[in-house]
Amino acid sequence: MDLDALVNEIYRRVQERVAACEAEPEAEANHIGVVGAEDKPVLGIISENHGEICHKVYECKQLAEYYRMRCALLEDTWDVENWEAVIAYTLTNEALGKIVNGIFDTPYTKAFGKALLCGKKIYVPEEDVELYHYRKTAPREYYGKLEANLELLKKSGVEILPNEQIGPAILGSECCTSSTEVEVSAKAEEKDLAFEKRVLSERDMIIAHQGKVTRILVNGKTIVTDLATDYAKKYHIVIEKVDC
Repeated sequence: MDLDALVNEIYRRVQERVAACEAEPEAEANHIGVVGAEDKPVLGIISENHGEICHKVYECKQLAEYYRMRCALLEDTWDVENWEAVIAYTLTNEALGKIVNGIFDTPYTKAFGKALLCGKKIYVPEEDVELYHYRKTAPREYYGKLEANLELLKKSGVEILPNEQIGPAILGSECCTSSTEVEVSAKAEEKDLAFEKRVLSERDMIIAHQGKVTRILVNGKTIVTDLATDYAKKYHIVIEKVDC
């Protein structure tokens, strides 16, 4: 590379860095949860290192519509008791062992452990579970011993899902917990299912179908996902919007 080309390359990289720095204040404001009204519930984000992995959550428009996202690593103090749910990335084997044994000696394990003790719903992307990377290579007995730690977390309410299912699970779980079934037909197999909250997901449709529901009532503000609509058509479940 000649001198002129080298100078041009250095200039280009400097310009890119300057542009990134100028955009950083706005991005960091979004990361710490400034986006959204203060009356929105908080969705806590914990990871070993703040970075691109957290951005996946901030870029989810549906989550941003209903939650203020807060990254524990970007705040000096955090109030887990007031978080509605938690997404925990980068669950290393070391962190897993510490959490299961009640050792909270890092920001990550402290936040995870406190969320567990406070009864918060915790979601872990399975791609971020380090143990799963050794499924094919670790001795079966040793792998099984470590896998028991994950099973303990699952029994404690932690959900381990593919990353793309985390958002729908968080939004869909609210509908599941807030819904009430109402019998409206003389036939036992015909039921209405009334939803009062935000999103009707495919997961809700599956539960409704298992409960022999034939019609689901939602208000005008409820978001019905495409997957929920497809599931309803497949199993002949009517989704009807009603006035509140």
